[in-house]
Amino acid sequence: MDQFGQTPEAADPRFAGKVEVPAIYVISILLSGLEGKSQGGKVTLRPEDFLLRRITWACTGDSPIYSSAALPGYSPQGRSVEVLWGDEFTQFLGDQPALISGLFGDSNGFLDIERPGIFFEGSQTLNVKLNRLSWPDLTVPPAETRFDFVFHGVGLLPPGKHVSGSA
Repeated sequence: MDQFGQTPEAADPRFAGKVEVPAIYVISILLSGLEGKSQGGKVTLRPEDFLLRRITWACTGDSPIYSSAALPGYSPQGRSVEVLWGDEFTQFLGDQPALISGLFGDSNGFLDIERPGIFFEGSQTLNVKLNRLSWPDLTVPPAETRFDFVFHGVGLLPPGKHVSGSA
């Protein structure tokens, strides 16, 4: 809230009169277990504007059946894979990748975006690129791992619209 009791959204003309609806976008990536392998994924946003408020992630490689090193609250996969993410205009880390756990927290972790969030105009494409630095458990052969990145926020519909995709 500002000094007048308004939220940041109320003070920003991009949000004036908009109807907020929950919006979630998922990027799933299958990444090789071999060192140096890279893979990316993308998702196109619906036509309405999107206000990103949280990013979560999880992967199959942190399940105990795939990793004898799996410990509660610790993500061997997140500490052995780099991530870059952005849209067609902005790479949010530039060209400097970060370990997944360093950016988003360990598996089942998240990154909250301060209010109001990151504003995306409708129909933009979010992208994630992963690079395997190493296989985290030498007692288990490297295996393909599924990584899910989930972008949580709200779609901003024009006044009078209440259905996603009708902007």
